[in-house]
Amino acid sequence: MKTENPEWERFFPSPVALALLIMLFTFFSHGHCGASNPLSVSEILERVQHRYGAADFEADFVQESHLKAMGMVDTAKGHVYFKPPTGMRWHYKTPEQYFIITDGDSVWIHRPEENQVMVGRAADYFGNAEWTKFFNEPGKLLDGFVVQLAGKVLEEKDRYVLKLLPKTRQPDLVDILLYISKNTFDIVQSVTHNAFGDKTTIRFEGFRFNQGLDDSLFIFKIPKGADVMQLE
Repeated sequence: MKTENPEWERFFPSPVALALLIMLFTFFSHGHCGASNPLSVSEILERVQHRYGAADFEADFVQESHLKAMGMVDTAKGHVYFKPPTGMRWHYKTPEQYFIITDGDSVWIHRPEENQVMVGRAADYFGNAEWTKFFNEPGKLLDGFVVQLAGKVLEEKDRYVLKLLPKTRQPDLVDILLYISKNTFDIVQSVTHNAFGDKTTIRFEGFRFNQGLDDSLFIFKIPKGADVMQLE
Protein backbone atom coordinates (compact mmCIF):
# COMPACT_ATOMS: atom_id res chain seq x y z
CA MET A 1 0.00 0.00 0.00
CA LYS A 2 1.47 3.36 -1.06
CA THR A 3 1.71 6.47 1.11
CA GLU A 4 1.04 9.73 -0.69
CA ASN A 5 -0.38 13.25 -0.40
CA PRO A 6 -1.64 13.82 -3.96
CA GLU A 7 -1.69 17.23 -5.63
CA TRP A 8 -5.46 17.19 -6.15
CA GLU A 9 -6.13 16.89 -2.43
CA ARG A 10 -5.20 20.56 -1.94
CA PHE A 11 -8.65 21.53 -3.24
CA PHE A 12 -10.47 19.85 -0.34
CA PRO A 13 -11.31 21.69 2.87
CA SER A 14 -8.79 20.82 5.56
CA PRO A 15 -9.60 17.70 7.58
CA VAL A 16 -9.98 19.95 10.64
CA ALA A 17 -12.59 22.06 8.85
CA LEU A 18 -14.52 18.97 7.73
CA ALA A 19 -14.46 17.52 11.21
CA LEU A 20 -15.67 20.82 12.64
CA LEU A 21 -18.57 20.98 10.19
CA ILE A 22 -19.87 17.57 11.14
CA MET A 23 -19.38 18.42 14.82
CA LEU A 24 -21.46 21.55 14.30
CA PHE A 25 -24.24 19.77 12.42
CA THR A 26 -24.35 17.01 15.01
CA PHE A 27 -24.37 19.53 17.83
CA PHE A 28 -27.63 21.11 16.70
CA SER A 29 -30.96 19.37 17.27
CA HIS A 30 -34.07 19.51 15.07
CA GLY A 31 -36.82 22.11 15.34
CA HIS A 32 -37.94 25.33 13.70
CA CYS A 33 -37.97 28.83 15.09
CA GLY A 34 -38.13 32.40 13.89
CA ALA A 35 -36.83 35.63 15.38
CA SER A 36 -37.63 39.27 14.76
CA ASN A 37 -35.43 40.96 17.36
CA PRO A 38 -31.62 41.03 17.62
CA LEU A 39 -30.35 37.90 19.31
CA SER A 40 -27.30 37.14 21.41
CA VAL A 41 -24.82 34.43 20.43
CA SER A 42 -26.30 32.00 22.93
CA GLU A 43 -29.84 32.70 21.65
CA ILE A 44 -28.76 32.15 18.03
CA LEU A 45 -27.10 28.86 18.94
CA GLU A 46 -30.17 27.81 20.88
CA ARG A 47 -32.40 28.37 17.85
CA VAL A 48 -30.01 26.61 15.50
CA GLN A 49 -30.01 23.77 18.01
CA HIS A 50 -33.76 23.50 17.47
CA ARG A 51 -33.30 23.37 13.72
CA TYR A 52 -31.02 20.36 13.34
CA GLY A 53 -32.05 16.88 14.34
CA ALA A 54 -30.32 13.89 15.84
CA ALA A 55 -31.47 12.01 12.73
CA ASP A 56 -29.68 12.24 9.38
CA PHE A 57 -29.82 14.95 6.72
CA GLU A 58 -28.39 15.78 3.32
CA ALA A 59 -27.85 18.92 1.25
CA ASP A 60 -26.36 20.25 -1.98
CA PHE A 61 -23.20 22.33 -1.71
CA VAL A 62 -21.00 24.67 -3.72
CA GLN A 63 -17.40 25.04 -2.60
CA GLU A 64 -14.87 27.75 -3.48
CA SER A 65 -11.25 27.28 -2.43
CA HIS A 66 -9.09 30.40 -2.60
CA LEU A 67 -5.43 29.32 -2.58
CA LYS A 68 -3.36 32.41 -1.81
CA ALA A 69 0.12 31.06 -2.58
CA MET A 70 -1.01 29.70 -5.94
CA GLY A 71 -3.15 32.72 -6.82
CA MET A 72 -6.07 30.57 -7.88
CA VAL A 73 -9.69 29.82 -7.05
CA ASP A 74 -11.10 26.32 -7.43
CA THR A 75 -14.87 25.75 -7.57
CA ALA A 76 -16.62 22.44 -6.98
CA LYS A 77 -20.23 21.29 -6.56
CA GLY A 78 -21.74 18.21 -5.01
CA HIS A 79 -23.93 16.62 -2.38
CA VAL A 80 -23.21 15.87 1.25
CA TYR A 81 -24.75 13.36 3.67
CA PHE A 82 -24.54 13.41 7.48
CA LYS A 83 -25.66 10.69 9.87
CA PRO A 84 -24.84 11.17 13.54
CA PRO A 85 -22.92 10.28 15.42
CA THR A 86 -20.02 9.90 12.97
CA GLY A 87 -21.24 9.27 9.41
CA MET A 88 -20.22 11.73 6.70
CA ARG A 89 -20.13 11.42 2.91
CA TRP A 90 -19.03 14.24 0.59
CA HIS A 91 -19.72 13.56 -3.09
CA TYR A 92 -17.93 16.07 -5.29
CA LYS A 93 -19.64 15.93 -8.70
CA THR A 94 -18.00 18.75 -10.67
CA PRO A 95 -15.53 19.55 -12.10
CA GLU A 96 -14.38 15.99 -11.29
CA GLN A 97 -15.87 13.23 -9.16
CA TYR A 98 -14.39 12.64 -5.71
CA PHE A 99 -15.72 11.11 -2.53
CA ILE A 100 -14.71 11.68 1.11
CA ILE A 101 -16.38 9.05 3.29
CA THR A 102 -16.06 8.26 6.98
CA ASP A 103 -17.86 6.05 9.47
CA GLY A 104 -15.97 7.59 12.39
CA ASP A 105 -13.30 4.89 12.50
CA SER A 106 -11.94 4.92 8.94
CA VAL A 107 -11.82 7.52 6.20
CA TRP A 108 -11.72 6.85 2.45
CA ILE A 109 -11.02 9.30 -0.38
CA HIS A 110 -12.04 7.86 -3.74
CA ARG A 111 -11.35 9.07 -7.28
CA PRO A 112 -13.54 6.76 -9.39
CA GLU A 113 -12.21 7.95 -12.76
CA GLU A 114 -8.69 6.98 -11.71
CA ASN A 115 -9.83 3.92 -9.70
CA GLN A 116 -7.76 5.37 -6.87
CA VAL A 117 -8.54 5.09 -3.15
CA MET A 118 -6.76 6.66 -0.19
CA VAL A 119 -7.41 5.03 3.16
CA GLY A 120 -6.68 6.13 6.72
CA ARG A 121 -7.87 6.26 10.29
CA ALA A 122 -10.45 8.98 10.88
CA ALA A 123 -8.85 10.02 14.16
CA ASP A 124 -5.48 10.50 12.45
CA TYR A 125 -6.81 12.17 9.31
CA PHE A 126 -8.99 14.66 11.17
CA GLY A 127 -6.05 15.58 13.35
CA ASN A 128 -7.42 14.75 16.78
CA ALA A 129 -7.69 11.30 18.31
CA GLU A 130 -10.53 12.57 20.50
CA TRP A 131 -12.60 14.12 17.68
CA THR A 132 -15.42 11.55 17.87
CA LYS A 133 -16.19 12.66 21.43
CA PHE A 134 -17.74 15.81 19.97
CA PHE A 135 -20.60 13.68 18.66
CA ASN A 136 -21.48 12.17 22.01
CA GLU A 137 -20.54 15.24 24.05
CA PRO A 138 -21.42 18.18 21.78
CA GLY A 139 -20.99 20.70 24.58
CA LYS A 140 -17.24 20.21 24.19
CA LEU A 141 -17.45 22.09 20.90
CA LEU A 142 -17.77 25.37 22.76
CA ASP A 143 -14.98 24.34 25.12
CA GLY A 144 -12.59 24.49 22.18
CA PHE A 145 -13.83 27.69 20.52
CA VAL A 146 -14.64 31.28 21.37
CA VAL A 147 -17.93 32.08 19.59
CA GLN A 148 -18.88 35.67 18.87
CA LEU A 149 -20.91 37.78 16.46
CA ALA A 150 -18.72 38.54 13.47
CA GLY A 151 -19.40 42.28 13.63
CA LYS A 152 -20.98 44.93 11.42
CA VAL A 153 -18.46 44.51 8.59
CA LEU A 154 -19.82 41.02 7.87
CA GLU A 155 -23.36 41.60 9.10
CA GLU A 156 -26.10 40.67 6.62
CA LYS A 157 -29.79 41.59 6.48
CA ASP A 158 -31.13 38.04 6.32
CA ARG A 159 -28.32 36.16 8.07
CA TYR A 160 -26.54 36.06 11.36
CA VAL A 161 -22.78 35.67 11.07
CA LEU A 162 -20.95 33.90 13.88
CA LYS A 163 -17.18 33.75 14.19
CA LEU A 164 -15.55 30.74 15.82
CA LEU A 165 -11.98 31.17 17.07
CA PRO A 166 -10.08 28.05 18.22
CA LYS A 167 -8.73 28.43 21.74
CA THR A 168 -5.70 26.33 20.77
CA ARG A 169 -3.63 27.70 17.90
CA GLN A 170 -3.53 25.46 14.81
CA PRO A 171 -2.27 26.23 11.27
CA ASP A 172 -5.12 24.41 9.51
CA LEU A 173 -7.79 26.60 11.08
CA VAL A 174 -7.51 30.25 12.06
CA ASP A 175 -11.26 30.80 12.26
CA ILE A 176 -14.57 29.71 10.79
CA LEU A 177 -17.52 31.95 9.92
CA LEU A 178 -21.04 30.54 10.03
CA TYR A 179 -23.80 32.26 8.07
CA ILE A 180 -27.16 31.39 9.61
CA SER A 181 -30.56 32.16 8.11
CA LYS A 182 -32.60 34.47 10.32
CA ASN A 183 -35.81 32.84 9.07
CA THR A 184 -35.06 29.11 9.24
CA PHE A 185 -31.81 29.02 11.27
CA ASP A 186 -30.23 26.79 8.65
CA ILE A 187 -26.45 27.03 8.39
CA VAL A 188 -26.38 28.23 4.80
CA GLN A 189 -22.67 28.98 4.46
CA SER A 190 -19.36 28.36 6.17
CA VAL A 191 -16.07 30.13 5.54
CA THR A 192 -12.80 28.79 6.93
CA HIS A 193 -9.41 30.51 6.96
CA ASN A 194 -6.03 28.95 7.63
CA ALA A 195 -2.66 30.39 8.65
CA PHE A 196 -1.43 30.35 5.04
CA GLY A 197 -4.05 32.87 3.90
CA ASP A 198 -6.24 30.29 2.16
CA LYS A 199 -10.03 30.54 2.36
CA THR A 200 -12.64 27.85 1.75
CA THR A 201 -16.28 28.84 1.33
CA ILE A 202 -19.04 26.23 1.30
CA ARG A 203 -22.64 27.21 0.56
CA PHE A 204 -25.40 24.76 1.47
CA GLU A 205 -28.94 24.55 0.07
CA GLY A 206 -31.76 22.08 -0.40
CA PHE A 207 -31.58 20.61 3.09
CA ARG A 208 -33.51 17.38 3.59
CA PHE A 209 -33.88 16.00 7.09
CA ASN A 210 -34.71 12.52 8.39
CA GLN A 211 -34.14 10.68 5.11
CA GLY A 212 -33.42 7.34 6.76
CA LEU A 213 -29.94 7.17 5.24
CA ASP A 214 -28.50 3.67 5.25
CA ASP A 215 -25.27 3.00 7.16
CA SER A 216 -23.76 1.54 4.00
CA LEU A 217 -23.41 5.09 2.62
CA PHE A 218 -20.68 5.70 5.18
CA ILE A 219 -18.64 2.54 4.59
CA PHE A 220 -16.62 2.23 1.41
CA LYS A 221 -15.80 -1.05 -0.31
CA ILE A 222 -12.57 -0.75 -2.27
CA PRO A 223 -13.11 -1.72 -5.94
CA LYS A 224 -11.18 -4.63 -7.37
CA GLY A 225 -7.89 -3.56 -8.90
CA ALA A 226 -7.96 -0.07 -7.31
CA ASP A 227 -4.74 1.79 -6.70
CA VAL A 228 -4.74 2.00 -2.88
CA MET A 229 -2.67 4.57 -0.98
CA GLN A 230 -2.31 5.22 2.73
CA LEU A 231 -3.30 8.69 3.95
CA GLU A 232 -0.64 10.41 6.02
